[in-house]
Order: sequence, then C-alpha cells, then structure tokens
Amino acid sequence: MADGTEDPAVFTSTALPSDPRLLPTVTNAYLGTRVYRDILHVNGVYNGAVGDTHRADVPSPVNVRMTVPSVDSLAETFSLDTRTGTFSHVLQSPDFAATHQLYAHHSLVHLMAFSITIHRSTRTARPITVQLQTPFVPKSQDLDLNQGPDFQGAHYVYGRTLVPEVEGGPRPTVHMLWTPVPQTLTLHGEEQEQSWQFLTAVETWMFPNILLFYPEAARAILEYRIRTLAGALHNAQEQGYQGAKFPWESAATGREVCPEEIYGAQEIHVTGDVLMAFEQYYCTTQDQKLFREDGGWELVGAVAQYWCSRMVWSEEEQCYHIRGVMPPDEYHHHVDNSAYTNAVAQQSLNFAAGVARDLSIPVPEEWVDCAQKVKVPFDAEKKYHPEYDGYSPGEPVKQADVVLLGFPLMYPMSPEVRRNDLEMYEPVTELDGPAMSWSMFAVGWLELKEVQRAQSQLSKCFSNIMEPFKVWVENSDGSGAVNFLTGMGGFLQAVLFGYTGFRITRSSLRFDPAFPDDVNKLKVNGVSYLGNKLKFTITKERIRIKATELARDPPASPLEAVLEESRQHLPLREGQSVSFPTVAGWIQRSPTETF
Repeated sequence: MADGTEDPAVFTSTALPSDPRLLPTVTNAYLGTRVYRDILHVNGVYNGAVGDTHRADVPSPVNVRMTVPSVDSLAETFSLDTRTGTFSHVLQSPDFAATHQLYAHHSLVHLMAFSITIHRSTRTARPITVQLQTPFVPKSQDLDLNQGPDFQGAHYVYGRTLVPEVEGGPRPTVHMLWTPVPQTLTLHGEEQEQSWQFLTAVETWMFPNILLFYPEAARAILEYRIRTLAGALHNAQEQGYQGAKFPWESAATGREVCPEEIYGAQEIHVTGDVLMAFEQYYCTTQDQKLFREDGGWELVGAVAQYWCSRMVWSEEEQCYHIRGVMPPDEYHHHVDNSAYTNAVAQQSLNFAAGVARDLSIPVPEEWVDCAQKVKVPFDAEKKYHPEYDGYSPGEPVKQADVVLLGFPLMYPMSPEVRRNDLEMYEPVTELDGPAMSWSMFAVGWLELKEVQRAQSQLSKCFSNIMEPFKVWVENSDGSGAVNFLTGMGGFLQAVLFGYTGFRITRSSLRFDPAFPDDVNKLKVNGVSYLGNKLKFTITKERIRIKATELARDPPASPLEAVLEESRQHLPLREGQSVSFPTVAGWIQRSPTETF
C-alpha cells in the first residue's frame, strides 16, 4: 500500500500448505478452480444420479507450475489478493523476477486466465528461461469429451455429462477452448520484460451479504430457485405432502440429491430458509416484477402450501405441530416442534400472506390460521426457548440453532429471553463444531450491547481459518468441508449485521451499532436499499450516511434516516451526507421528498 503498511486483503507466504485442500480457490461464481488442481468446476454442470450428483470435474488447462531449475538462490513467494481474486507466484533472483498470475475473469465469466511475466532487473544480456509444468490431459470421469478442430491457435474439446440427475433429465454439454501451454518461455538478451497470456474459455449455460451490496446477484440466486420449483414440488409429493419442499442439497433440477437420506427427509427448515431469502430481497428492493411476472409468486404460494400440509393439529395443546424433523442442530433428529423450524415456517406463511395482499390476491384462511397457531416451544418458568419438545437444559448441541430465532429470524422476544437463550446454549454448543455458530452468538451479544462477550465469540471463528491463504474449513481441527462458505457467510453477517445492527424489515433498514473496545471505525460502502446506494461511516461517537448513487431506471425511491428516540427525520439526497450522534434508527422511503 502507499503508506508502506501491509495490505490486509493480500495473504503472502514463502511456502504452500502441505495439505492441498488448503490451497486457495479462484472463482468468479461461474467458473473456478483450486490453484494447482487438475480440475475446475462450472456453475450448473452436474453429473451423477440423485444421491451421487456432484459438480462435474472439468479438466483444467490452467494447472501450471513455474520453475527455473538452472538458477540457484531463488526467493519464492505465493500471494492471494482477495481484492482482485488473483493468485500470484513470484520467483526472484538478483537478475530477474518471474511472475505467474492466475484469476477467473470478473466480467467475462466464461474465462479463466493466467499470465507469465519475466522482468530483467540487471543489464545482463543472457537469455532467461522458465519452465512450465502442466499435467493437463483433456479427459474427465464425468464428461464424454471429444476433440474438436483447433480454433485461432486454441485447442478445443466438447462433450456432455455422462449421467443425468434424474432419468431422462438434462445432460449439459461443455465446450472448452484453451491456449496450449509451452514447456518453456524465454526472455531473450535484447528484451527487458515480456508477458505471455494464456486463456481458457468454458461455455454452457452465503445470500444476505450479497443482497445488501449486489441485489442483481441476489435476484439471480432467487431465479435459480424459481427454475428448480418443479423439483421442489416433486420432493414434497414424494414425501406425501403438498406444495414445494426444497432439497437439503440441490443441483440442476431441484430434486433432493443429498446422499444421506435423513437430511433431505428431516432437515426441512431449508424450505423456510429459501423463502426468507425471497422475503429479504423483497423488503430490500420492492421488486414486484419478480413475484408478479417472473415466477416468484408461484414459489411463495407453493412453500406456504407445503407448510400447511406439514402441520398437524394437536387437540391436547390446541395448536399446530410439525413432527419428525432434524433441527439446524444436527445432533438431534426425529424430534417434534423444533423451535427454529416452526418459527421459520410461521415466517414463511406471514410473508406469503403479505405478498398476496400487495399483489391483490386473496389470502387463504389456512395460511393465516396455521401461522397464528403453530407451536414455537417456550419455557415460561425458565423464560427461554427449548430447542424442541422434550429438550433438557444442558444437553449438548452441535451448532447454532435456537439463537437463530433472534437473528436472522427476528422472532419477537424480550431482551431477557434473548439473553437467556444465548446463556442457555452457549456453554453446551460443540466447541469444535461448524464455524458459523460463534458468529451467530456474536450477533446476539451485540444486540444486547455485550460487546466484549460478542468479541470473544467472534474470535472463535478464527480457529476455522487455515494459513497461509486464510482458507475456511468447516471444523476448527481442519476436518470437514473446505472453502466452507457457511462459515465465511456467518462471519460476514457478524460484521455486517452485528457491528452495524442492520436489520432488514418490511418497511425499513434498521441500524443500531455496537463496537467492541478494539474497533474504532467501520465503513460500509455500497449498501443497496430501494434503488439507492448508501455509504455508512460509523464510529463510537457518530454515524455518517451518504447517498452515493441513485438508480434511474426504474427511479430509486427517495429515502430518509429516522432517529429512534428523537424521531428526527433526515433526508438522504444524492451526493450529500447526514451526520448524527451514534444512536439507533432506520432508513425508510421518504413520504415527502421528491428529486
């Protein structure tokens, strides 16, 4: 950086990790690979039937290692720049530097690229040669690949996946062009520097954090769920229920592809989680077109129908039960009335009814009745939420579960009950469990302004980050899933929704900052709300909000900041800032402002 300090977005090491799983991934969300791995993956390309469905392995022409075996005393560094998504390998000698850079193109998402640059740092005239080692073979266990004609110097293969997800289902065709990689590259004596570019083109066909910055990307995620609605309808029917049940593990069709049946059969809260993403998007954008014209309403209605068919009436308790589920806490299964599952079902039904009213569609009485009367377990004596019917205080849990009622569900409860839930479950949650748990406890403590307690929870997340490239793993002992997006997403939510107190509601974007002692300032730039882009600068003393950009087509809604205690209204005009002491408040559509 310009001031000589290290760039916190760049991770550098003089050696690669001994465990190849901990090498970093470079991706643009369509095309990606782990560096120095012989396969890459493409969004939407799966192979294998149902429980064996997996992302198809596509052979990777970018798996290249650079060496200069004829030179002694080479300094070697490996760097991951998370700001640009670029991985670099540099070999440095007194006479030259050779740099190998690899990245997935951000705008041309079908492209992966790498470059080799040799720069001479002395006046010597001798040629400098680097060797390139590539084990690339254009074959795949998942694709029937055929060689096509070379095209403008590039090699070409194409082929279909071998096994469809369901019988008679699609078998996507992959086309891949790539620049052949020579064994050596030489900088000749008269040259000071030269760069060589190598391209690979593949052509075919963690949500709240994305939503607040990139609503267009969030919409694309929801469109995937709309495209797979037929599979979700099939899942519900297969289990004897109506409506749509989204799979625990989803691929191209929306059918359940999890190889272990228990998760798809019982961890049904995922269906409510999907609808929560639709609700957050709707509240943030008011994009009615997604629901009126693009299939969103059919999905919302089908989920509501599923929850109603999944509930059974208890004459004894005079409420609806949801029986035989696995809650988010995967230590328990076949339990009745999981607090989180039932609460998210209630939220699904309330959202469906709200959208129906907005679209002037009659609201089925069954939706309202089930939402009002579904049981969410609560111990009135201890004033906390048991995880499910029959849960005993002190019983170990694998991961965050009941604490999710407070965030992201925002289930109504007093601060006392919120505290009791946190204190009840924090000491019995598996210490080496999945990384996202501690971030959710941190958000809860920040809500209650217990900032140091929050920080101690958030610091536990760091044990799930593996050096040197800060690769997230599922469990702190290094086991489980690698590049664990759930853990990353949880950590981002702790910062974005914890420190700021951001909460997306039907009528506003709320804020209520809380900082631990070692955080002095937080800048959040590019927050999207109702077509506006906002920049927040928050310290312990003051909040500054600037409307940096307004959408023109359709025109953005004029906004204002409202301070909770004083009820002061501060218009947010494009290019201008408002500043006020650090207090709770919210951003809402301005009832009077016009631009």
